[in-house]
Amino acid sequence: MGTPEPSLIAIELAGREGARLRWAPVPDDGEGMRSPWQLESEPDWRLLDSIRLASASFDDGTALGVAALRPRDARGHGDDVVTARVVDAEGQETQPSEALISVEHDGEGVPRRLGLELWTDPDSTAIRVAADRTDEATAGAGTEREAVPMHFRLDGISGAGRYETIRPG
Repeated sequence: MGTPEPSLIAIELAGREGARLRWAPVPDDGEGMRSPWQLESEPDWRLLDSIRLASASFDDGTALGVAALRPRDARGHGDDVVTARVVDAEGQETQPSEALISVEHDGEGVPRRLGLELWTDPDSTAIRVAADRTDEATAGAGTEREAVPMHFRLDGISGAGRYETIRPG
């Protein structure tokens, strides 16, 4: 598979642009991969508590990107505004109609497990993705941009990626 084209993603929150992101999938570099996510402009932190980003590159060439904006007054992940992109092994990009992300944290508040559900069609079965933290390292924990390397699984196919959280500085 060739490298998928970068996608510019503007996510609305409360009727206004909450964040403008660029997703440019990258192959696994053996270190939990570098981030395929870039902020195109400073988010409106008056509206946001955080931005959560999941990304993975799978052994068959599939790439996954999920962005979740958490509103400042959110009570939990059910209030997040979530968007996702999947590029399959043949290079076909899909934007799921609905995406859910749940995160399990350890006792110190560091993400250790992810669960993703992606619906490509409202009447279809969800694509389910699971991920586990690869080690105890917490690179960036407590900083504006925290990144945690993860081992991903999608329909029995392994992948490497990361889960990032961005908070206002």
